[in-house]
Amino acid sequence: MLNIPICQPNESISNIRMADKSTQVEVQHETITRTALPAPWLGMQAWRIRNQVGESPVWDDDAERLLWIDVRAPAVLRLDPATGALTRWLLPEVVGALGLAGGGRVVLALKRRIALLDLASGELTGIATVQDEPPHNRLNEGKVSPGGRWFLFGSMDDRAGPKQPTGALYRAEANGTVTRLLEGLTTANGIAWSPDGQWLYFSDSHAGIVWRSPWNEALGQMGEAAVFATSGDEAGRPDGALIDLAGGYLSAGVSAGCLNQFNADGKLVHKLDLPLRAPTMPCLGGLGCSRLFITSLVRPAWTAPGEFDGALIEMDAPCRAKPAVRWRRAPIGLKLA
Repeated sequence: MLNIPICQPNESISNIRMADKSTQVEVQHETITRTALPAPWLGMQAWRIRNQVGESPVWDDDAERLLWIDVRAPAVLRLDPATGALTRWLLPEVVGALGLAGGGRVVLALKRRIALLDLASGELTGIATVQDEPPHNRLNEGKVSPGGRWFLFGSMDDRAGPKQPTGALYRAEANGTVTRLLEGLTTANGIAWSPDGQWLYFSDSHAGIVWRSPWNEALGQMGEAAVFATSGDEAGRPDGALIDLAGGYLSAGVSAGCLNQFNADGKLVHKLDLPLRAPTMPCLGGLGCSRLFITSLVRPAWTAPGEFDGALIEMDAPCRAKPAVRWRRAPIGLKLA
């Protein structure tokens, strides 16, 4: 079992305040091309985007576009794989996660606040601020829950040196209420749900552990967490992940340049080597979710990044999964859907 406290649903509500008013962000447009990769990566394609920390990819079925973030740029990016059209929304602060919302918006976990970005207008509207995070922490990782009611996100120790387990998991409602669900993580990551929505999966990339806990979608509550899988530096510490229709957990091995596939019992059944050193998160997209996209990062200590470090990788999907869900509950005075 996970030996860190699971908070009661009302413990952190008093520590949350509504965030600042709306701001306008700069939008940039360009066209890029993809590169077909040689052996041993036949069948893979790379979009040479050179993200500093590409993360949180999600496929927008309505727009037929892939969205993701560059944590350190910081920016939201959107790609049309059919044409190579790339759009960047330049953000005023570091961003840790992205999820789909209604009305042409995305929900973002910024450094310490949750915000909505209107992709058409470039308007960034704060919803809530997490006030009691340590000064060395930032928000990290996040996904919309299976029913669309909750935006689940985490936090992490963002210091360059030795890190401590000061991170947590939170749930957010679109009315501005944020509740801490769990404490004691160093780098919250790997959020995903089982196909039936009954189980929540999450990881601590620093510890190299993936946990699984019961999930109550109606109440936004998690039960006691148990270790699902472990994966260290050599095997690939667990970063972002997706769960396929068979209950398999596909985890980006951020320390080993690979995608690790665990079956529903937590056993490693396949390791896919990638043409880059630090993949960060996989997602399915394209027509019928038939394509697999994988984001990646470039570490500041790398004096000579490889050709595809920081790129977006695309290939045929090795599995099937449910499409991404939108955050559908609108805050007072703001229509999302």
